[in-house]
Amino acid sequence: MKQPGFRKFVLRTLLALLPVAAYVALYLTLDPFKVVHRYSGVSVEPGDTLERIPNKRYVAIEGLNYYNDTQHYDSFIFGSSLSSNFSVDAWKKHLPDSASVYHFTAGAEPLEGIRDELRYLFDHQIPVRHALLVMEEEMYRRGTRYEEMPYVPHYDVSPKITWLDFQRVHFNAFRDPEILLYQFFPSMVADKLVEDGKMQTVPSGGRNELANEDLENVLDSIIISDPEKYFSTMPWLVEMQPLPNPMPLSIDAKAEGLLREIAAMLNEHHVDYVVIVPPRFRTQSLQPLDHALLCEIMGEQHVKDFSGDSTLIHDLYSYYDGLHILTYRCSELIDRCYDTTSQWMTYPSKK
Repeated sequence: MKQPGFRKFVLRTLLALLPVAAYVALYLTLDPFKVVHRYSGVSVEPGDTLERIPNKRYVAIEGLNYYNDTQHYDSFIFGSSLSSNFSVDAWKKHLPDSASVYHFTAGAEPLEGIRDELRYLFDHQIPVRHALLVMEEEMYRRGTRYEEMPYVPHYDVSPKITWLDFQRVHFNAFRDPEILLYQFFPSMVADKLVEDGKMQTVPSGGRNELANEDLENVLDSIIISDPEKYFSTMPWLVEMQPLPNPMPLSIDAKAEGLLREIAAMLNEHHVDYVVIVPPRFRTQSLQPLDHALLCEIMGEQHVKDFSGDSTLIHDLYSYYDGLHILTYRCSELIDRCYDTTSQWMTYPSKK
């Protein structure tokens, strides 16, 4: 006698779950963030002017696996979005002609991310003969953002996340009604998504897919030719005041441990590497004690600290937005890393 009641309960439960199942099926079919189906080497369709904010950690690993069989990468640039304009072409001038370079870059990349990417390369027997590591001051204090769609690390790289966790974070982002609406009526919500930071314009100079590098040469030209016009849209940046002194110490016990892990891997595998600390607009140099500890761990001969470069700190026209440096300026910094006549800042000894 109870069987019909139980059957009715099951049917009602399945009916209640049907919308969720349909939404999951839609997510898997549409793959709105390009993280479900295997990477195909194309992130932006020809003619597109906008793209969803990509998970660059995912793209970096998938692109590496997709192209490595033909490109045989052996040289790598690591860093956050601040590394984006330290270009492969600028660095290759200082490497052997045979070097094949790939760019790992991701927004808000922490030290943990660089450590995990290096470990992934070595675990998969991918040779790392040369490395350029861009480590801004913020990186030493930055944690991994496991619950944010553009920043969650690749599940094959981070030991702290599974495929299911990774997809859950992206599926939760897909629950945004505007993201869903964009799949069917893009013109209705595109401007709003850009305004809210959920979409971005396609890089002005295109993309070097084989190197995993977005190019900004068109934007560079616009800024260089008419900087007043470009920066007139950012009055807050023009009026930004220098941060108060002294800058707090950034390398705590956790950051020190991660730096030592990174240095140990690089040295164990005899990697030729350079660590760049880039400047930021109107921001003080790295704390002397942080600089001394960084040199102790990574090797003074490897550390090139531009954080106190007074020319670049005060030159607004060297930046896109106060954080990210124009490509040609990044190329100059790379050249200075390999110029034995360059004069480096001197810091008080660590006490």
